[in-house]
Amino acid sequence: MTPALYVVSLEVAPDSEPAWLQWMRELHIPEVLREPGFLRCRLWKDTARAQDGWVRYVAQYELTGPEALERYLQGEAVKRLRAEGVTRFGAAMRATRATLTEVARFG
Repeated sequence: MTPALYVVSLEVAPDSEPAWLQWMRELHIPEVLREPGFLRCRLWKDTARAQDGWVRYVAQYELTGPEALERYLQGEAVKRLRAEGVTRFGAAMRATRATLTEVARFG
């Protein structure tokens, strides 16, 4: 089976960053990882800020394959988890998403 990577690029208002980061670490990422097919997540912080000063992060979720991600994206959990982020942080958080499949491995 071909592994998949679900990459969520996030920008957070600086004054919301501490609460957002705590929520991501303690609640959001663990909940996502309980979904079938999710294996692990790495959360990265960009060393440069967005043009408007917002803090940038990237969450890389590794999955067993694209089928697992498709099930998640079509299911109820994704709706609930995204809605929770909007409820907690509203306009203080922006997200874009990409789905990647492996084509080669080196090293």
